[in-house]
Amino acid sequence: MSNLSAINARIRDRLARPWLTPSEAAVWDQIQQFDAPPHRVINVYGAEGTGKTFLGWVLEREKYASYSTWGENITLTLPRLVVDDAPSDKTSSREFRPMIERLGIKQIILLTRTRVNERDMPSFELKVDDLDLEHFGANLFRYLHLTMPEGSFRNYKSVVAVLAR
Repeated sequence: MSNLSAINARIRDRLARPWLTPSEAAVWDQIQQFDAPPHRVINVYGAEGTGKTFLGWVLEREKYASYSTWGENITLTLPRLVVDDAPSDKTSSREFRPMIERLGIKQIILLTRTRVNERDMPSFELKVDDLDLEHFGANLFRYLHLTMPEGSFRNYKSVVAVLAR
């Protein structure tokens, strides 16, 4: 296991809702507001390293949604499904609606890098600002006893990559 994989595994093993950065917490709240029909499919999007996967892991840890990556076998244990690395094209996104009925679930949350251009689909963008990075650094130290490296970072993935060196 690489050092990067080991750090990601440590984060995933210890995460909980208090780990959410201010931007992630805001998207969490928006997801909760759209937790009912007609919002059967919602979209959380953002650039690489903005916390989409992390948010999906927390949704699973908090027993809100089962987490799956696009293309892998789905294991449903909860009434909602998070699909990470989901395709963001309109045709693919429309295929998720019938999946809800077929799987007998309440909702699908798509995690994508770009916004799904579907008029009736609620979409929430994740971005990282300095306050988010500060919060992330504090969590790394508080929960994993890791000190955030010095430097200028634009996302969480770049912080973890430097820690893994």
